[in-house]
Amino acid sequence: MNPTVDLLESAKLLSSRVNAKGLLIITSRDLPVEGDDRSLLVTVGEHPLPGSSLHLSFLPKRREERILHAVSLALARGLVSEGDLLVCVVEGESGFLDSLFLYRVRGSEPFLTRLEGEPVLKATLDFCRALANPGEGGPIGAALVVGDEERVLERSRQLMPNPFEGHDIRITDRYFWDLLKRYARGFDGAFIVGGDGRVLAAMRYLVVEGEVRVPHGLGTRHRAVAGITSLTRAVGMTVSGEDGMVRVFEGGEMVAVIHPRDGTLELLRQEV
Repeated sequence: MNPTVDLLESAKLLSSRVNAKGLLIITSRDLPVEGDDRSLLVTVGEHPLPGSSLHLSFLPKRREERILHAVSLALARGLVSEGDLLVCVVEGESGFLDSLFLYRVRGSEPFLTRLEGEPVLKATLDFCRALANPGEGGPIGAALVVGDEERVLERSRQLMPNPFEGHDIRITDRYFWDLLKRYARGFDGAFIVGGDGRVLAAMRYLVVEGEVRVPHGLGTRHRAVAGITSLTRAVGMTVSGEDGMVRVFEGGEMVAVIHPRDGTLELLRQEV
């Protein structure tokens, strides 16, 4: 008796009985669903599995949010439509499929879709996760601001000469990550990343006007990044040098937290 196979069979039976559009399976494991054109296999983890329809790099903690994240990406890719009824099978913390949901597609989570779908945002967040788990030593604290670069540069200044001025260093190219890690470890200040992925500056002091509200216990780095996103259309990201927590800011508020050990994402603001 295989609980995973039994759960999948039950889900397929339920899908037929309720006339669902299809089966949505969210898993980190290679599952026997090949040849089933009604199944939408959504894989999670560092790399997509063979036969997957979608891949999630960022995994929300709650199962309901995992479904919303997967559906949002499927909507953006045209794989499902508003009003579709889906039978969803979701992997839990144990790494095994353990939950069955009926889900009517009624909306999406635009911010999560952007994190997965926009190459520069995704690469920057992947880089932050690499700083949180550098492989040797503890987490590397850092601040990065992405997009709306003209206004961000207007509201910031160099702490030291800009080492990236005149160079084509792209955060979307992992070849440069070791270089960027060295600057993150050795110097204070924020990285400024353009909308095209070019690292425009490092060691940048963010000039924030007025009082910024961030959760109790967060320091100057987080306040500065929250502040710059309140004054611009940029997205900010921070990595805690203490516990490796990755925090994402937009519109002056913290909108998501990524836990460094398991990579799960806690969404703090939903737009459904």
